[in-house]
Amino acid sequence: MKTTAPHNKSELWHSDKLFAIDFAGYQLSNHSFPRHFHDHYVIELVLAGADHFYCEGKMYTAGTDHLVLINPGEVHTGSTIEGVSLHYVSLYPGPQTLREVAECLGIYLPADFCFSQPVLSAATLAKRFRRFFQSFQKDGPQMEQEELFYSCMSSLLQKTGREKAFLRGSHSRDPRVNLLVDYLRTHYKEDISLQQMAALVSLNPFHLVRLFHRCIGITPYEYLLITRIEQAKLLLRQGYQVQQAALAAGFYDSSHLYRLLRKFGSISPKSFLSSKGQYCTIFTAS
Repeated sequence: MKTTAPHNKSELWHSDKLFAIDFAGYQLSNHSFPRHFHDHYVIELVLAGADHFYCEGKMYTAGTDHLVLINPGEVHTGSTIEGVSLHYVSLYPGPQTLREVAECLGIYLPADFCFSQPVLSAATLAKRFRRFFQSFQKDGPQMEQEELFYSCMSSLLQKTGREKAFLRGSHSRDPRVNLLVDYLRTHYKEDISLQQMAALVSLNPFHLVRLFHRCIGITPYEYLLITRIEQAKLLLRQGYQVQQAALAAGFYDSSHLYRLLRKFGSISPKSFLSSKGQYCTIFTAS
């Protein structure tokens, strides 16, 4: 019997009129994203199917009309469930951008604000987010988009505020791991060795990797690569050409950056250059 090949599609949208936030949509019939992190928040609405993902050392499943909330630096995955297609939409505000949005709404957010839970079930809020994303996809009136955006973000931030969003991550980690993370984020352009890092925390390389993986969820090298990806995305947004961004972020060439972006996000570097001010399909695979 002939089987139907998996069909995956992703879209990216960017609007300078809404705090220059990136928006995305994914339709996946059979796909899994490996462990990774972002320097921005992920606010995801599952439109259909279920997103099965790792976060905070646990596995979660977010079904239709559930919100997935991932904090900056939080290692996570994402995958479909066998036989069930997944369709979701997301927006990706950075920490400073989210504080600016909150300020416009009259809501105070601390500099190290974190959402308190990865999965949120709130039917009314999910309905608002659906209308918001539909407005983008249909290229609705700008005023409608803005009103829906502010309504969604106000409800979301006030709700998480009532749930006493708390600080996670670096405050409870082994201080040696925090030092290693800071070193990787400062020296990401360099060809760093485990011996160099081990000397910083008085561990041998083997025990360093074990400690880092236990606390963060990925290895030091994987953390380094994803840090470079995040930096390259920032440079692309600033107008760098793909080759320039790849080299400036510490990659040997643009093909390495291209492969990793496809692996961790099903997107290409050129998508960041073509998504400004429009809603466009940037990756289709079967």
